[in-house]
Amino acid sequence: MKLNLIQKTKSIKNNLLNFKDEPLVGSSVFLLIILNIFIFTNIIIGIDAEMAKVPKVSSYYPSSCTKHFNSLSRTYQGFENKTIFYNKKDSIIEPSKYCRELENRIDVIRLNPIFKINLNKINEIKNKERTNRRTLDRISKKYNTRLFESIAKMPNNTKLFNVKHQYDSIIENNKKLKEELKNIVPVTKIDGYSKYVLYIEKNKISYKQTRESYTYWQPFKAYIQMLIFVLPLLLIFGYLFYSSNKKQLLGLDYNPIVKIISANISFLLSLPLVWYTLKLIYHVLPKTFLKNLIDFFISIGFISLLNYFAIFFIVLFFGGLIYIIQKRTLKLKQNAPKSMKYQKLISKSQCFNCQFKIDYEKEFCPFCGTKLHEDCKLCNHKMVIYEDYCSNCGEKKDIKL
Repeated sequence: MKLNLIQKTKSIKNNLLNFKDEPLVGSSVFLLIILNIFIFTNIIIGIDAEMAKVPKVSSYYPSSCTKHFNSLSRTYQGFENKTIFYNKKDSIIEPSKYCRELENRIDVIRLNPIFKINLNKINEIKNKERTNRRTLDRISKKYNTRLFESIAKMPNNTKLFNVKHQYDSIIENNKKLKEELKNIVPVTKIDGYSKYVLYIEKNKISYKQTRESYTYWQPFKAYIQMLIFVLPLLLIFGYLFYSSNKKQLLGLDYNPIVKIISANISFLLSLPLVWYTLKLIYHVLPKTFLKNLIDFFISIGFISLLNYFAIFFIVLFFGGLIYIIQKRTLKLKQNAPKSMKYQKLISKSQCFNCQFKIDYEKEFCPFCGTKLHEDCKLCNHKMVIYEDYCSNCGEKKDIKL
């Protein structure tokens, strides 16, 4: 199996980089690399353009839209942005109908003159509060917590008195600002807010369900769009490669450039096909399965079992890796030619069994009785068992291990 894999790898390499069974020269390889980069770049651009026809979940159900369905906004800042979900002029991707209809209802609130006036007031007050906070922090850092004690002990200190006055003024101003905020009509009283709430309450469940459904099916739809772009090209260039390769195997005349280029393009087209196929498999099997499994255990209260499964899978994964590494190492050692070890022993006149010093002119080892010689299959000349070649005729033999 290992030999077949190596042969297949060499075959792929020959198809990609050989001109009539001769390796391409360096300049041709360089030009082919440039061509491949250009082709692969355009393949990716084409795939992205096709898959963009099926918007990602984050574009079709934006988080700025989802947050309203998750929790009603009760502050002016929640409606502040000019375009909450997307730029209608610049974006070619429109969000779902729920988000578009929600934005229409938010526009009613946002475009109300009272909303604009109150929002400006709130922003002005917030800016003043931030300025006051920075000033208080600067005073605290400069004069520390003993400021008022120092002022009490030094009544004639004009500088400290002015600072004390500034500090008290800021505190008083902050109180007034808080009162002003309280007196501003809340956004819940603005015309259009009740319709906004009604729409959210009416569509909250259906929004969640359709979003979950779209999240599951979006990778499938995007995968189909990818196939729409990739498969026609793969069929065309795959056929050109197959036809050229078949002619070569039959000894017929064929165009080697067509074979090389079609092989390279087919290979490049297969890369995104394999990648997106693996992503889809991951989306369907491990990702969805594990999520459902975790949700199930959480729902029945066996959260601790998740730790058991995590430990089990980690042990299984790393144990499997260790097993594979050790098995491969052992196999390499077992497959290593033992004749190398025996040849060293023979060259030092040591028995290849007991490793004592012996005379290889003898038939058997005097220490362990191991047979030392056998006859060459070609010339019947006596030779040491673990020698690779007959010293009489030069015939190579299969080494007994």
